[in-house]
Amino acid sequence: MLGNVLKQLVVALAKSARFHAARVLPHKEPKASVASSAPRESIPKEQALDALDAQAGLDAQYLRPHRWPSYREDAVPKELSSDPLYQLWIGTSGGHKWTQYFAVYRDVFGSLTSHPMRILEIGVYKGSGLRLWRRYFSHPDTLVVGIDIEPICAQFDSPNEGIRVRIGSQADPKFLQSIIEEFGPFDLIIDDGSHRSSHMITSFNCLFADGLKESGIYFVEDLHANYWPAWRDTTRSFLDVCKELVEHMHAHYQRNPSKLFMVAKASHQSMAALEVPIITTMIHEIRFFDSMVAIYKTRRQYIPHYLLGSE
Repeated sequence: MLGNVLKQLVVALAKSARFHAARVLPHKEPKASVASSAPRESIPKEQALDALDAQAGLDAQYLRPHRWPSYREDAVPKELSSDPLYQLWIGTSGGHKWTQYFAVYRDVFGSLTSHPMRILEIGVYKGSGLRLWRRYFSHPDTLVVGIDIEPICAQFDSPNEGIRVRIGSQADPKFLQSIIEEFGPFDLIIDDGSHRSSHMITSFNCLFADGLKESGIYFVEDLHANYWPAWRDTTRSFLDVCKELVEHMHAHYQRNPSKLFMVAKASHQSMAALEVPIITTMIHEIRFFDSMVAIYKTRRQYIPHYLLGSE
């Protein structure tokens, strides 16, 4: 009996000591906790993580089935028919577009239309994209370059209109390098080519670093093809690569504790440099849309830091 009493007393004293120590000792890095009425020290670490994992993810309310109707009117919706880019497109023969694309084009490209642009479009087909972009990006010094594997597409080469065409594969690194050397670097690269995942990945790897200006946009459309077997020729799709880019964009946070970034003045930083993948320093923004992604390039010269305000 006495032994049990002493044991309970020791446990109570230990808890009291931990409580008071937590109030006076310096604050450590926060640890994951679980929403529970039980004291944190009574929950084993593995159990706490399991409980957090069980809570993680979308709530069931967002995953419940929903009947999404199709638009079955032959008349073009008003918001689309009034779009200036749509009006340009319907006057351009030989093309096809998903209806949701026009609002995205306006959102991503709209502020650039009056600037002198160098644009590379992967995939020429019947030349409608080349003509559309040359009319939409209206500055007289704008140049639109199209590449395609089909020799017949050479007929759309029109230097006097600011349109150039070269024949070759978007999956051929040597050919892509020749395009960079002849016309690059570009302000905007649009991949509307074969839609094969392997080709999308190869083109990005060859063009993003050297073929795109530091303030440029790498734009890929028809990403839904990554879900369809006819175009999904790799285990890792281009959409998977884009998700990896989001992780690489935050690589410096993954490898270092928060306290290294939190300083009162920039000169107080303890780290002179961090080792990260070079791509971490090259991405300003990634925007995902239905079947499209826009990757904004930049040159991030310095590690971000978090300035602590005065109290």
